[in-house]
Amino acid sequence: MKKTLMGNEAIALGLVHADVDMVSGYPGTPSSEILTTVQKLQKQQDLELYAQWATNEKVGFEVAYAGAIAGKRTAATMKQVGLNVASDALMSASYIGNLGGMLLVSADDPGFHSSQTEQDSRVFAKFAKIPVLDPATPQDAYDLTRYGVDLSQEFEIPVMLRPVMRVCHARQIVEVKSEHDFSPQKGEFQRDIPRWAGVPRAGRFKQGEQLLERVEKLERYNWEHLLKPEFDKCKGGRVLILAGGTGYGFAKEALEDMGIEADVVKVLMPYPLPVEKIKEQFADYEKVLVVEEPMPCIEEQVMDPKVHGRLDKTMHQIDEMSKVYIQEAMRKLGLYEGKDLYPANPFKEQIPARPPNLCPGCPHRDVYYSIMKVFKKKKSIYPSDIGCYTLGINQGAIDTVLCMGGSVSMASGFALADPDKYVVATIGDSTFFHGGIPPLINAVYQKHKFLLVVLDNSVVAMTGRQEPPQRQNKEVDIVKVAEGCGASTFEYVYDNDMNKTVDFFKRMKEEYDKADGPVVAVVREFCVLDKEKASEQLPGEFVTVNEDDCVACDQCTTVFNCPPMSYNEKDKIEIDPFLCVGCGACLNVVCPTDAFVLDEKRGK
Repeated sequence: MKKTLMGNEAIALGLVHADVDMVSGYPGTPSSEILTTVQKLQKQQDLELYAQWATNEKVGFEVAYAGAIAGKRTAATMKQVGLNVASDALMSASYIGNLGGMLLVSADDPGFHSSQTEQDSRVFAKFAKIPVLDPATPQDAYDLTRYGVDLSQEFEIPVMLRPVMRVCHARQIVEVKSEHDFSPQKGEFQRDIPRWAGVPRAGRFKQGEQLLERVEKLERYNWEHLLKPEFDKCKGGRVLILAGGTGYGFAKEALEDMGIEADVVKVLMPYPLPVEKIKEQFADYEKVLVVEEPMPCIEEQVMDPKVHGRLDKTMHQIDEMSKVYIQEAMRKLGLYEGKDLYPANPFKEQIPARPPNLCPGCPHRDVYYSIMKVFKKKKSIYPSDIGCYTLGINQGAIDTVLCMGGSVSMASGFALADPDKYVVATIGDSTFFHGGIPPLINAVYQKHKFLLVVLDNSVVAMTGRQEPPQRQNKEVDIVKVAEGCGASTFEYVYDNDMNKTVDFFKRMKEEYDKADGPVVAVVREFCVLDKEKASEQLPGEFVTVNEDDCVACDQCTTVFNCPPMSYNEKDKIEIDPFLCVGCGACLNVVCPTDAFVLDEKRGK
């Protein structure tokens, strides 16, 4: 049957149709909808399966991997920077292998749309010596998901599926199984200490040799089942294009636009490649162009004087794939001399980019404002972390952003390097569980002095409002965890009267001054997009502006930086009624002339 599916939905359906009944992972764009969709399918079809968010990607991988060792069909989902966190487990798992099928879905983000880096998960697969599948479309995503689980079980090795953002979030009419009798495999752990608990050097050395043998077998499999059928369709000519992932679609379209005939080989498994077999095909061509993103994974394996791509700068060095880059590559190779077919966006220079901002009514904004009010910027350092609260950077309330949990470790470093300044770190609740606990323990036992503010809105707001541990299980409590780490811990329940928030942080400053180690402030908040909590928390205090009192000081539009606030034709601040959510936070502290007043009419 045919269904219109987003790429991530296709992957989720592929997992169910591959009889995967254990899915674990951590949310992160562009991967988040995969596990969420599996959960929806579980409810819709009343399936007996496990589909839960883990506290971080390493935990998610290890849960799924243990299931695969015990003979189940499993999957772990994450984005490419999450694979960094899971890589420790992945490297060993590739040596040990598995009995059931295990699919590692690592969604890449070429172009940095929602990520710190433009890294390439295929390189990680090559590093770990595991096969990787590179879908070009949602249809590929569905097909290769099922294929990858089967491949993993056949070769007893984890298999990576590497969709990029333009595959994850694209929609396509996908051909899927009309009916599927969900039949998960029974889990039964078989004790095999030399394999499952092999230790260096003897145990792992043998596994390393077996891994190399599997790679050779996978190379032959790749040629016989995937690549040879592609090359059999080729005719030879001036140029051969080896295309991976989205590069295939872009190459086909660009060649048609330019009127160039060329053989395009779709590389579904970019590692491991049967290099010699591929190079034998080059004899029929003058030049070979590798079209892939974002790194030269295929190109590095098939290096040859005829091969061009990213390494010799024929292709672009950074950014996601685009037809204009293929046009420029063909021009550099002397294969195209026509006009520019893909002009730059004509509106790019006319319309200024609007940076992403915290939502109207978001408690994070008030907390950041209060922190800066108490801990003056010239006297403080503000390390922060990964989450929607990172948008506090638009308030000037964040100095550094590194990686998940990095705010806590960096707070330690800043406390050591610049002890004359206050160090006030901010981290979200899910990020705290993900990567903030180990560095907090480190700070306690080494007595690093800083204030850690845990912004607890009980939701993973940036990636789709998934539920963090404490939302599902009240036994998990951030205050107790921080106290258990040995930190001096305080709790504050958010109030839209910012005077109270300012007073709390004045108290935290006093605690900081007398502390000899980290001080943790857990701020209990809510997310304005959280339907369960927002309606109860927003007071319905809408605001208007008394123009006679407004002196255009910019305090509200720059430091507080709330989206409904802007200047009107009279150079006075006004409130956009379509954006204001009635939080009433700006009624106190924000305006030095008290120009914001309660809109009694709208409030009623």
